[in-house]
Order: sequence, then C-alpha cells, then structure tokens
Amino acid sequence: MVIAIDLGSNTFRVALIKKVQNGFSNEQIYEKIVGAARGLNESGKIGLEAKNRLFEAIVEAKSKFDFTKFKCVAVATEAFRVASNSEEIFSEIRDKFGINFHIIDGQAEAKLTFLGVQNALRKLGINDKFSIIDIGGASSEIGEEGKFISFKFGIITFYERFKTLDLMQENAKIYTKEAREFLTSLDNRLIVLTSGVPTTIAALKLGLNYESYDPKKVSGYELKNDDLAWFVNELLKMDDKSADVAVGRSRKYPLIAGTLLLKKLLNGQEAKFIVIDDGLREGVGAAYLKGIF
Repeated sequence: MVIAIDLGSNTFRVALIKKVQNGFSNEQIYEKIVGAARGLNESGKIGLEAKNRLFEAIVEAKSKFDFTKFKCVAVATEAFRVASNSEEIFSEIRDKFGINFHIIDGQAEAKLTFLGVQNALRKLGINDKFSIIDIGGASSEIGEEGKFISFKFGIITFYERFKTLDLMQENAKIYTKEAREFLTSLDNRLIVLTSGVPTTIAALKLGLNYESYDPKKVSGYELKNDDLAWFVNELLKMDDKSADVAVGRSRKYPLIAGTLLLKKLLNGQEAKFIVIDDGLREGVGAAYLKGIF
C-alpha cells in the first residue's frame, strides 16, 4: 500500500491506495480545499493564507494516515510549477512534516490522471476508449491514451482574472479555443470528466452536499449538457452561506467559472460524458505500485 498525495492548484487530496485483483482501490481518502492558486495571477507566489491552509491540511492528514507505516508519494501541479516560492514552501514541508513533494509537468499530470481514471472505469466495467478533461485550479489537462496537452487555464486563475459573471461568460470561449480544437481532434465517443467542477455538479444533481459527498455515488454519473446551465443557475440562486453548505466554503464563484469553461469545451461534442472522482491522486498511487513512478 502507498499514501498518494495530489497537491493541486485548489485542492489537497490524499489516499491510501492498495493493489487489488482488478486494479487499485482507495482504502482511505481525505481532501481539503487549500486554494493554492488564489492571488497567483497578481503576486506570482503561493500566498501566506494558502500556505497556512496547506500546512493545516497536512497536519490533519498526518493525524488520519499512518505515515510511519506506509511510503508516501506526493506530487504538486500548475500553481507550484509557476510560483516563485514553491521550493521554499516544499523545503519547509520536508523539514516540518517529512513529506517530499515532486513538482510534475503538465504531461506527467495528464498521463497519471488518465491512469487513475482508467482504473476507476475498469472497476465500473467500462473498457471503452476514452478522452479525459481535468479542469484544475490553474491548468487543465485534456487528452486520450498517448496524446495529452496541459492548457494554461484553470478555475481559480480564470475567476480571479475576470470576477464578474458577464466577463467570465464573454471570455470563456476565447480561453478555451485551443483546448476545444484539440478536444475535437480526439476520438471522443466517451469523455470522462474529472476534478471538482464535474464531481460537484454530479453531487448536487444526486442530492448530495459538500459534507455528504460520496465519491462512489458520483463516479459513473452520466452528465448531460443541460446539467451545466442548471448548476450555474442553482448556484446563482443561493446566497453565499447556502452555497458554502451545498458546495463547500468559498467555492461558489470558482465553480461557476469552471462550469462556464467546461460548457464551452463540451459545446458541440456528441460524446457521452461520464464523471469520475478518481484522478491524479489515484494515478500517482497506481503508478508507484506498478513500479513506474
């Protein structure tokens, strides 16, 4: 077994992953919104508040997982690829917590996410060829087996650049143009949507809120195009307090931003859309247990 950590540009995700007969399974999971990419557009750094939230999340994870018994493999993504103070933060984490983070590039992130998704689909009995879309906090990975691109847009950086609904709606198409063209070039009979935007849409459609969220119920949900507009309208109807309960604290507007990006990406696609909770975290664990990471 291995403890796999995915430190994304918005979320800190941890899982204890075990090799089983038909692949790999999560024995224990934990995640927390740390918002690493917040303020990154302006400062070029991981902010102090984000760093403090990350350290709090690590303390919580250390209290839940046995880091003395299991090897830990930890990766960090786009916010840490571009922030000028990443190495300083990771040096402090090594000294304080004994966790060694690897900053991986966009290609590695996409391939490992694909591996995590592939394992989850097999457990659901789905063996079809598929493409993935992973809209993160500061970057988005799109691809199919052997063909991946990491694009420089994400829900936090996009939201912080435009802030208002009108500006986000105006700019979503421009921001996703290259990604949309690349997606169209793939064999898109089945598109798997992973990351917080589609999983939260699926959860709300299933009557789950942030606290009652269940990855097992969400994985395999078939998303319809209409679900995206429905989700944005639902969030806009909620006051901030209600939204905090429904989708998590301070997630309302970044989720709207991400849904607008996803809506533009999927526009005109004839594929079936399946939501999968598993992603980079599971891919990292699977790759380590396979001896390829």
